[in-house]
Amino acid sequence: MLRSDLIRPRLETREGRVWTRPLKPTYHYLTMASELTALFQRHVGDSRGELTAALRDYEGDSLDYPVIRGLAAVLEARCDFASAELSPGEGDGPLKPAELRAALFQRGPVTGKRDLFTLMTREQALAEAAAGFGLQPVQVETALFSDLAEEQILLDAGEPVAPGDLIARYNLELARGLLYWAREVRLRVYDNYKDFFKYIKLFKLMYTARPLAGQAGPQGYHITLHGPLSPFVKSTIRYGVQFAKFMPALLLGQHWQMEADVLPPGVRSAQPLRYLLDDKTELRTHFKASGLFDSRLEADFAAEFEAKYSGPRRKWELVREDELILVGDTVMIPDFSFTHRKDGRRALLEIVGFWHPHYLERKLAKVRQAGRQDLILLVYQSANVAEGDFEAASAGEVLTFTRKPVLKDVLAAVERSAVAPASQPEYTIDEPKTN
Repeated sequence: MLRSDLIRPRLETREGRVWTRPLKPTYHYLTMASELTALFQRHVGDSRGELTAALRDYEGDSLDYPVIRGLAAVLEARCDFASAELSPGEGDGPLKPAELRAALFQRGPVTGKRDLFTLMTREQALAEAAAGFGLQPVQVETALFSDLAEEQILLDAGEPVAPGDLIARYNLELARGLLYWAREVRLRVYDNYKDFFKYIKLFKLMYTARPLAGQAGPQGYHITLHGPLSPFVKSTIRYGVQFAKFMPALLLGQHWQMEADVLPPGVRSAQPLRYLLDDKTELRTHFKASGLFDSRLEADFAAEFEAKYSGPRRKWELVREDELILVGDTVMIPDFSFTHRKDGRRALLEIVGFWHPHYLERKLAKVRQAGRQDLILLVYQSANVAEGDFEAASAGEVLTFTRKPVLKDVLAAVERSAVAPASQPEYTIDEPKTN
């Protein structure tokens, strides 16, 4: 994440809107990115202080210093730094610099030369402290302040990154850094719900959710994220960083729009400015998308359906995770939906094939809160729950299987459970989740 002082120079505002000016991959900036990458690689094994001094020398009096510092910050985030550790003997733990300093400084003030007022020279103090730990004086000298940031050693600068990729990552950091100062972010999302809510949960964001246009089904959802300047938030700085970290998850989707209210410091505006992004952006995410299926069981089920019921004559369309069920302060994303090709009736299917007790407890609670008659549960018979638990919790049908689901039985349950789009339940907006 970039510091705010590296983001503000790249802001543009006009007519109540704000955006960041992305860095274009011109020859000048591609050369700069390449040179900075090489600089980091050359300083592997050196201290952070030496690396910082080299960056200052490279920057000189360049007017592009915000860009140089921003690119360097992106590269530094990929680095692995560590303090030097010394072990006095086999079986002993590593010596901590603080312990060395305490042993050395308790010997009192020292000078370079002995005189009438000084009982010990610096060399003597180092030698005595080193002897107490079974080290050489030069080792004590090296490790004495090795826990300070500037003394940490650059162990690894990561794989050399292509100049164009470094610029792309810098542009992403600029764009998401603007959300440090967001009051509210309004999103329209139409796919990739699993990854979207996975990262909302990971970064502990507060949100409300509802279907678009008040309709249930796969048409999309309106998600409001309450930003660090929201009245719901207490820890503004910490939450602001978490909030900005979320943006790359949005880029994993294929169809989405974002509108944020932000008020960057130093911008003369009485009202928050609008920050707009959508799926046409050239920003690139570095987050990894989840696989299409969570388990082999789900993959086999989809493959068998396509093999047996493909072609123009099939009645039902099978789609993966295209609808949310809003349950209290969280969501449930059924594994599959079945949609009738002629009349539009829909049913949802959740496969419960995992037997970890905590997982099953959460699943039972969600099913109970959902109260959906069009939700079919397909439960592995050896799941670690008491017999009848899912039947008691679910408002819809519950099927069990031993080795693999019987597709004919599933489709029969779909026929019985499917409801017309107009009769699907309405959702209400959730209360904001607390951080």
